[in-house]
Amino acid sequence: MKPTRPHIRRGGTYPPEFREEAVRYWLSSGQTLAQVVADLGLTPETLRSWRKQMESNSSSSGSPDESTTGAPASYSAVQDLSLAREIGQLKRELEAMTRQRDILKKAISIFSHDKNVNGGLS
Repeated sequence: MKPTRPHIRRGGTYPPEFREEAVRYWLSSGQTLAQVVADLGLTPETLRSWRKQMESNSSSSGSPDESTTGAPASYSAVQDLSLAREIGQLKRELEAMTRQRDILKKAISIFSHDKNVNGGLS
């Protein structure tokens, strides 16, 4: 789900919750970085740095506490990012397979129509 961008004054910082949601959204949406930053009104450098920061924080601190993520303390942010990446990859693969299926359906329809028109003779 797309995170809601908070109103931040120029030079201000975004809340950590928004940063985490934005990174998860990017990784799990199946969209490109350019699409996500345009959608959220951010710069690519900002989103990339938030991702690196999340990955480095989670690897150095072990696992986040429950109060900041809503997840149990044993659930690590590294696992969360890994799952978000996998979801994004699976969404892209599903989209590609759906396109291929639709093309095959159209081809079958065209060929079966030609067969009926020609009486089965080619």
